[in-house]
Amino acid sequence: MNIKSYLKRMSSQMSIFAGIGTWVMVFGISLYWLQHAPDEYKDNSVFITLLFIIYLVCFVLITRERLIKKGHRIIYFILTVQLLSAFTLLWFLPISFLPILTIIWVTILPHYFSVARSMLIMLLVVASWFSLYAFRWQESMFLSALLYGSFHFFAVLMMYHVRIAEDATAEAQHLNTELLATRQLLAEVSRQTERTRIARDLHDLLGHHLTALIINLQVAGHISDGEAKSKIDQCHSLAKLLLSDVREAVTTLRENQCLDFRKMIELMIENIPNMKINTNIDAQLNLENLNLAKSLLSCIQEALTNSLRHSSANEFWITMTKIDNSLHLELVDNGQTEGEIVKGNGLTGMTERTVALGGQLYLDKLQNALRINIKFPLPPQITPTMELEETSL
Repeated sequence: MNIKSYLKRMSSQMSIFAGIGTWVMVFGISLYWLQHAPDEYKDNSVFITLLFIIYLVCFVLITRERLIKKGHRIIYFILTVQLLSAFTLLWFLPISFLPILTIIWVTILPHYFSVARSMLIMLLVVASWFSLYAFRWQESMFLSALLYGSFHFFAVLMMYHVRIAEDATAEAQHLNTELLATRQLLAEVSRQTERTRIARDLHDLLGHHLTALIINLQVAGHISDGEAKSKIDQCHSLAKLLLSDVREAVTTLRENQCLDFRKMIELMIENIPNMKINTNIDAQLNLENLNLAKSLLSCIQEALTNSLRHSSANEFWITMTKIDNSLHLELVDNGQTEGEIVKGNGLTGMTERTVALGGQLYLDKLQNALRINIKFPLPPQITPTMELEETSL
């Protein structure tokens, strides 16, 4: 985990501890108040303590990272139970500072709802809370409602901006990892292009000159005799051996044009926190597949981002294989996908990239987790050859 991910995680943990600490203060003061309260309140001490514990358990559950998928029904259930426990405490305790519990509750809303919906829910909760308090304890709470309502509004607004900052950080990290992988891809292309240039120069210069030398040595061997012919024949053999070595070197340089796709994937995933990523890359790409490599990197990055944002997954698998004349990429995690699969901007963008290169994208579920299968056709592999044949006279 890099330093930025560590600091982000520590900040999140500190926010949770702050919420728990506030709960401890409210709970402790409430227990102190109960010790000096009339017997009609003391008789409900056990029930009141249970309500406080239920509220705390719900808070801990709802703030655990990737415990439950965003938008899942269980989120609404836990939020409802937590809020009902606070309202029930209001019914049994005439304590004016109990709205602190609903302030803690509304800070969770921007993580699961839009800011407009969070504000609407907050207004309904504040109005219901102080209306119920006035009805139950026959006490006017108009000024307190205005005061605590402003605290609720401030809490929701601040947490909304925190969420925006987190999303911006995640997007920046997304772009940075894709940039690193793209830079590695360009570096590979540059190296392979240089290899091709060297091979071409060897073929055009050294190869042709050696061929001309062999021809001249053959001619010289035919018009000489004795010791001179022996030396010429020896030079002729050495020239042919050197030509063979050049031919082999040129072929090796030409054929060794594979892109290190595994290295690009490693650069992309090395700074992703709280996610175990397994890779199985059993296919090679070369310079002719440059656009395909770019598209594959973008699809993998988008799938990882979707998994981190919208899934409870903590493990991800990347499998790439070559079958016949097609390349198959499978992306799957161990998260939960409820209901019908709906394509958002991410999946739509992946589909567009795939179709643009003549590929196909399939979506299905594996043990209730989203699985993405992408198939790209590969052009026939034409192995470049450098014909440096000697001429026999």
